[in-house]
Amino acid sequence: MNVLIASLNTAVERLLIVEKQLPGTVHRLLDDKTLAGGKGVNVARVLRKLNAEWPSPLLVGFLGGATGRLCEALLEQEGLAGSWASISGETRICEVIVEQNDPLKASVYNARGPEISSAELHDLHARLIAQLPTAAALICTGSLPAGVSESEYAEWIALARQHHVLSLLDSHGAALLAAAQATPDIIKINKDELYQVSEGRSAGLISEWQERGVSAVIITDGVRPTLAQTPDGCFEVLSPDVKTLSSVGSGDAHCAGLIASLLTVPQAGWARHLAFAAACGAANAASITAGLAPHLSLHALAQQSTVRPLSRMQFGERL
Repeated sequence: MNVLIASLNTAVERLLIVEKQLPGTVHRLLDDKTLAGGKGVNVARVLRKLNAEWPSPLLVGFLGGATGRLCEALLEQEGLAGSWASISGETRICEVIVEQNDPLKASVYNARGPEISSAELHDLHARLIAQLPTAAALICTGSLPAGVSESEYAEWIALARQHHVLSLLDSHGAALLAAAQATPDIIKINKDELYQVSEGRSAGLISEWQERGVSAVIITDGVRPTLAQTPDGCFEVLSPDVKTLSSVGSGDAHCAGLIASLLTVPQAGWARHLAFAAACGAANAASITAGLAPHLSLHALAQQSTVRPLSRMQFGERL
């Protein structure tokens, strides 16, 4: 079985490490790396490291042009498999600039990406439909390229429901609101994005989602505690303390850890699932590239995570 991961706006990522960002000056790089990138790729990278055999990540998305060929080669070097619809446009290139002196000031420059034709989108849908019947889970994350409707993830989640496949949504804006109407099992969102779409009524919007059938809503907030409303109740999660090298991709690592825990130890309960997800997010922050810092034990980090039960009133007050 595979965990299917949307990668509709895959990228070649240039990671540039500088001592300090000084606008208007020439920077001498301390280090630089070229990687496959995008939120879906970040999720797949962590899942691949968590378990080399099962659940195996399978990226489903678009690749095109010379940059697309480079991206596919970079993915193959990491052992990351994909079902790719070929497009006439060029796969985008994105940049991440990390300050060695202050990693929390990382700057991310995301290109919009190529425009997708109706024929290319049809090819993608055929690939998704072919994979869903044997999938263990579906993760819809990342931006939508030009030419793709804001309702795209809603269609994916509706198909997952038809096949009784666990689904997780990590999106923003109009695409998030549309996909939430299709009732994913889990919505993972950061606090700023929740404020933007809820228009000041975060608790009410979460209640509406859960009344529709969403099982869990998880709200991350950078280095601050994560809030979660789950089938086992409401929780506040404090991540373990690590030396941060780059926080880019920590939300994606959180998603990967959560899905891995839900699939491999479903009986463990949500407190354990949330602790393991927090451990994965922290291990990502301790790595200069998106992924898991190899020198840290996820088991130890999960033990260091603090998961506190909250009443519904306390949960609402912390939003």
